[in-house]
Amino acid sequence: MSVPPHIAQRRAEEHERRRRAARRRGLVAAGVLVVLAALVAVLVTGAFGGSGSGSKPAAGAAQPAAERRSTTAATAPPPATGSYRGAVPILMYHVVNAPPAGTPYPELWTPRGTLRSTVALLRRSGYHGVTLGQVWRAWHGGAGLPRRPVVFSFDDGYLSQSTHAKPTLRAAGWPGVLNLEGKNIGPGGLTRHQVRGMIAAGWEIDSHTLTHPDLTTVDDATLRREVVASRALLQRAFHVPVDFFCYPAGRNDARVRAAVRAAGYHAATTVEPGIAAPTDDPFALPRIRVNGTDSAQTVLANLRAGTASAGPAGG
Repeated sequence: MSVPPHIAQRRAEEHERRRRAARRRGLVAAGVLVVLAALVAVLVTGAFGGSGSGSKPAAGAAQPAAERRSTTAATAPPPATGSYRGAVPILMYHVVNAPPAGTPYPELWTPRGTLRSTVALLRRSGYHGVTLGQVWRAWHGGAGLPRRPVVFSFDDGYLSQSTHAKPTLRAAGWPGVLNLEGKNIGPGGLTRHQVRGMIAAGWEIDSHTLTHPDLTTVDDATLRREVVASRALLQRAFHVPVDFFCYPAGRNDARVRAAVRAAGYHAATTVEPGIAAPTDDPFALPRIRVNGTDSAQTVLANLRAGTASAGPAGG
């Protein structure tokens, strides 16, 4: 019996998280040894008439708090502005990593280098990364968009979306959109600190339910909880509006769309292929799926045509 794609991805992400944690522990241990050696050297120097208060601080000494803040504070990219108010392609990604051998649904894994190449090609082709909120405001009388806007959306909430996708988009000065599941906040997913770092880098946080069920099959009480409580959780945890919703695996019907509308969202995204337009049903906005095997040129061609590569539902 095959493992559902989101579970397989989560297991692999957990493996990656543990590997990184082990590496960090090793680096911390090495750092402790270096600090101890430096302390011994300072004590020895002081005991034998060292250079006194005028000497430079030892390498690795702690920076003043204000200086630390100035060198590590995240800066959101400037708002996208222009006069464009038309259709906007929304790209759909999942894990940003090379798939381990034997991973079910490897199409949901995009290698980091491929994402970098895609961002670079789109930038050279005149595109500008924007958020869904910026698109919505442009469609409803707010600030306009650059001539060729594109939304990079990432579903579920995987570690690689912080470690790989965020710096890749930030290097271009672009934001992303994180469709975040409530259960993916914490071990095995993204920490609150990492999500806050993405917000500080200009990312938009949207709801992807609490537990990623097929919303067309749950009862009314569960549907309301998944739609309403997920938004409340994100608003409470991160103090952001959470105005948009993403259907798990794209599964929706009239009842589900009505529940999302009643919960106060502005719009919702699906996995149906196409370029989102201001004339579309706002609670059934299409996206362009990106498979891990799609080259940068393939993504650009699909973006221009409003088509998408075939693959598992994902979402």
